[in-house]
Amino acid sequence: MANTDNTLETAKERASEMAADARDTATASAKEEAEKARAQAVDEADDAASAAHAAEREFDDDSLQAAALRQIGAQISGIADQLRDKPVDAMVDDVALFARRNPLLFLGGAAIAGFAAARFLKSGNGSSGRSHSVSDDPWAGHLSDAERYQ
Repeated sequence: MANTDNTLETAKERASEMAADARDTATASAKEEAEKARAQAVDEADDAASAAHAAEREFDDDSLQAAALRQIGAQISGIADQLRDKPVDAMVDDVALFARRNPLLFLGGAAIAGFAAARFLKSGNGSSGRSHSVSDDPWAGHLSDAERYQ
């Protein structure tokens, strides 16, 4: 009986160790992916700021358009700098704090982001290169050929 209890305890300890290892591996993987996403966001923000500054040069220095593009470029550069300088853990903490202070705004933003992501994924499903024909129309089956093209 004591041998069974000892085996059971050993199995529990081993399961606990395996769960901790899995958690650590998942955490490390998530941080790595978040760092990649942050680096990509910084690169894209830098590109957008460069594009705004390039567009600004197309207008007279004193024009309203140049001033607006200058401001936009400066704001995007500031965001890129914040992303570049802030560790992912700090960004996660900021998001959690924002979610606690503004739960409805956070949920609304998450819903909008989800709809945008679904729309993006749906548009990239490979059907864009395919042309649609009359036979693809589920409602056209009951029409004769003469009626279909009137």
